[in-house]
Amino acid sequence: MGKIKALVVDDSKIMRSAVKRALDQLMLAEFDYVEAMDGEDALEKFNSEGDIEIMFVDWNMPKMTGVEFSRAVRDQGGNDHIPIIMVTAEKSMGKVDKALNEGGANEYITKPFTADKMAKTIGRYIDEDGQMVTDSADEEEGESKSFFKSILNS
Repeated sequence: MGKIKALVVDDSKIMRSAVKRALDQLMLAEFDYVEAMDGEDALEKFNSEGDIEIMFVDWNMPKMTGVEFSRAVRDQGGNDHIPIIMVTAEKSMGKVDKALNEGGANEYITKPFTADKMAKTIGRYIDEDGQMVTDSADEEEGESKSFFKSILNS
């Protein structure tokens, strides 16, 4: 089983550790973590690492928010296959819609979260061999993403 390179972005070291701990507890895959303390740091690491396969991103951070980071990644082009999971305390439907549709995030997890919630959210991106699923034709091009759709699919 190869390692999945995951970018974990949060201005709180404790929250970065909580995300990593939850992922490790799931044993869905073996992860190689790259950590970033804000969106600006994350964008730099995303561009320099070059082989990030999945991202877990907080919303509220200094310098560049998670939504701004997600949009910047998507605007580069050629990386729509990389899942961006927002992991945030923001719970309003407007924020969820903004992250999914304006920011380009694929999923939305609210804090506090459980390993079970993480498993339901990311399970469709990782196959039974612990590898990233390569066929990400899950969303139709231009189709609006819905918080409710992701709840119903979990």
